[in-house]
Amino acid sequence: MSTTPVLTDVETFAFWERSRQERMAAFKWLRENDPVSWHPPADSLLMDPEDNVNGFWALTKHAHIQEASRSRAFCSSQGIFMEDMPEVVLAAAMSFLAMDPPDHGQMRGIVQTAFGPKQMRTLEGWIRETANEVVAGLRPQGQADLVADLGKALPGLIYSHFIGVTDAEMRDKVVAAADQLGSWNDPKYTEHMEPIMVFANAAEILSDIALELAELRLKEPGDDMLTWLVQAEFEGRKMDDWEIASFFVMLSGASNDTTGHAIVDSIMALESHPEQKAWLFEDFEGRIGSAVEELLRWRCPIVHFRRTAVQDYDIGGKTIKEGDKVVFWYVSGNYDEDVFENPEVLDLSRERNPHLAFGGGGIHFCLGNALGRTLLKAALREVYTQLPDLQLGEATYGFSNLFETMRTLPATWTV
Repeated sequence: MSTTPVLTDVETFAFWERSRQERMAAFKWLRENDPVSWHPPADSLLMDPEDNVNGFWALTKHAHIQEASRSRAFCSSQGIFMEDMPEVVLAAAMSFLAMDPPDHGQMRGIVQTAFGPKQMRTLEGWIRETANEVVAGLRPQGQADLVADLGKALPGLIYSHFIGVTDAEMRDKVVAAADQLGSWNDPKYTEHMEPIMVFANAAEILSDIALELAELRLKEPGDDMLTWLVQAEFEGRKMDDWEIASFFVMLSGASNDTTGHAIVDSIMALESHPEQKAWLFEDFEGRIGSAVEELLRWRCPIVHFRRTAVQDYDIGGKTIKEGDKVVFWYVSGNYDEDVFENPEVLDLSRERNPHLAFGGGGIHFCLGNALGRTLLKAALREVYTQLPDLQLGEATYGFSNLFETMRTLPATWTV
């Protein structure tokens, strides 16, 4: 057990402005010395300091995260980020991510009903086609910023396709709003508006588009996700208009931020580990399955989610009290030495890989996990098929306690 103290102030902006190496060393120290630790209120761009008075527990061990994720002792309806958000914003933008039973089960059931086997095959086909088209469009340029031109563009286009946006102007509006949604700490946006308004403005734009299209699809059904949702029902119940709008705001964040980060982080990982890249491309189709799981463990797209205790709960030798906030640090659990052998080593052939990239299990396990995997596979397949001599420049990073945030990743290749 390590006895050397390190800075474990995960609640501060200063922590997230440090190097990843320093942050991961802090999580390692917490896993070994204080796996269920108490922290002061988190620094917040979204809440007034006078309203931001509650500290939180940090779970850093894989087993504890799984246990709490699957327990009904913790709820999601009081917030899912370390930073608090106004209740009206949660309702308008987080859909069933911020719901508890029985509402959660009804909403998730409707969404699952909309995505039967036929629809899933259609979505997978769209993903492959769109990935091919996006990379083909980049190829003649010989260079690109892979964050903007691939990591953001590809999920944004697929999301637009999913909901049936065919108008180019509306599609660009959707892609821009989806990018803005997760950027409340990005100076590009906060230079012009308050952080909470960055989020709220993007949510409003996406909600208005979803409602407009939902009304259209009721009259003119199509072969798209919005049509499937307005037609779907579970136990005799359909989604209300505000629920459709909230779902699409949530989905835009999930598709744009998490998958976009996963794509660029995976390319960076492959390029910085040439021996692993060579192993993968000896049999890409046969090995991409295990490779994607390891890439998701290596750079978990979502750093944390939060719950709130609805009863007293003992875990890891500590008692969490009813009403306490609890933060699940997936980024730490994915490097837990008790679960992963040599977690600091990128091993695309890793056979046992119960990573937490899609959550720790339970009712909130990511519904889009299969589509996320499909999108990442398609992106890597097209990049390395069409741009085989890809060369990366120097990446730049932003700070975020929610996403692994890469701002830019320049790349060149032979035309």
